[in-house]
Amino acid sequence: MKTFRFSLVALAATALFTACSDEAVVEQQQQPTIGGEQAIAFRLQGGIPETRATATTDLNVDAFVVYGVDDQAVANIFDGMTIARQVGGNFDYNPKKYYSNGAASAHFVAYSPVSANILSSTVASPLVTASFEYEVKAPDATGITAQEDFLIADTSFTTITSTVNLNFRHALSRIFVKAVNDLSEDVVITGLELKNLKSKGTVTTPLPLTWAADASSIRNYSYLLAPTGVAVKAGTGTGSPNNPVLVTSMEQGMMVLPQPTVNGGTDDYTAGDFALEVTYDVANLTGEKAYVYLSPGYAFVAGNQYAITIEFDGTDLIEIDFTIEVTEFTPIVNIP
Repeated sequence: MKTFRFSLVALAATALFTACSDEAVVEQQQQPTIGGEQAIAFRLQGGIPETRATATTDLNVDAFVVYGVDDQAVANIFDGMTIARQVGGNFDYNPKKYYSNGAASAHFVAYSPVSANILSSTVASPLVTASFEYEVKAPDATGITAQEDFLIADTSFTTITSTVNLNFRHALSRIFVKAVNDLSEDVVITGLELKNLKSKGTVTTPLPLTWAADASSIRNYSYLLAPTGVAVKAGTGTGSPNNPVLVTSMEQGMMVLPQPTVNGGTDDYTAGDFALEVTYDVANLTGEKAYVYLSPGYAFVAGNQYAITIEFDGTDLIEIDFTIEVTEFTPIVNIP
């Protein structure tokens, strides 16, 4: 069982999530008033995170579920209400909600998308904390099962305003794969799989988000690659220092549950250690497998992106070369 040299770099959470300037703030249309008070409306604060994940093309938050209370209410004003984007781009909901008379502060928690992957929720009423049990599913080639970018917002304010600003955070981690090819032959990667990750867990607010993973929910996550594989050209990413290239596209980054990884010190995925399994072809070698292991306890953190870098080199793959020499004739033997 081969193990490759690797590096793992945490990428800034905002580095690969972008939004067009005209998507920065989306406001709700003017709401009805009662006694001069405007109904509670919502907008997304800052750039709207892209929901770019495997088999997903939605670039905006289309809807979210919200819980909310003010300091005068004895129960949540919003208790799991869906707020949906309308055709014109604004968010709306019915029936409308209003703050309590005399309210001076408020607290809101929301999540997006409106997802079947949320297995259960526990939300205090009046709202103090909220917990959501969530399952991170692996994508499949049919597109029936697709990953999603699970977002959570938690905001409190002491000056009552009719429009609630929601700043969503990425609640999951995302893993990319990069490669360097020091060999003189192209390498074709035909399979990439993250092994032994917990797929279910409970996330709790307030911020910073904390996850409790379900130890019994171990599964593997296979990247969706082209049927012909991904070619890593000879000499790709080489130099001083190395400049690895992405093997997975930006849409193929694997969403995973934030968690400490397991490594018992033996580097053995069959014993439950986390590993990246790489299946590849090079020259006459086909269907080769190698494994990348992380240091014990390396943790994937909510909102962070990571890149695991594989280096194909002569340490693990020894190219066959030839040198020659010709043995001289023996000295002449005189025949009697």
